[in-house]
Amino acid sequence: MRCCWLLSIVYLLLLPGCGELSDVWGNPQDRAKKGLADAQIDSFEIGPASNWAEPKLYLDYAKSHGVALKSDHGMLVAILLVGPETGAEVRYDRLANLFRDSQSSETFTTDGVRWGGDEDRPSLARCRIRHLGPIDDPDVKLLVDPGKLFRQEDQQWSKAASNHLFVDEQE
Repeated sequence: MRCCWLLSIVYLLLLPGCGELSDVWGNPQDRAKKGLADAQIDSFEIGPASNWAEPKLYLDYAKSHGVALKSDHGMLVAILLVGPETGAEVRYDRLANLFRDSQSSETFTTDGVRWGGDEDRPSLARCRIRHLGPIDDPDVKLLVDPGKLFRQEDQQWSKAASNHLFVDEQE
């Protein structure tokens, strides 16, 4: 009887903190996002789509928001610069033209795809890109939303909200 009473007290003491267990055992990128300052997790406007049409890697928001923009193959994606397994900051290595996890030896291409190492490793997540106007307008203003992530391993990179497709004006 005394044992049941003691277990009941322990259960009641632990109950309020149960929601925090997911912060410890969940996805490292989600844990890292939770730890970012509110200003970094909020959506942010990146201006007209035409500003990002040149195919290249843009690091304009890497330090301020932890997001890199990659324009290539007629689309723009926003890559969350948080290691998917460590939750650590991911930095761009210009010499190797790869992203590197600051706490491990993991590397990723400039598209966010895992590079080298174990094939089961996850790639970097992509952030939602919202359109503030008509999608077919080449100067539509874009908003990056790091609060909604798309993961390649869950076949989410092909979803429309995970990128912005540039309008081909010749059509």
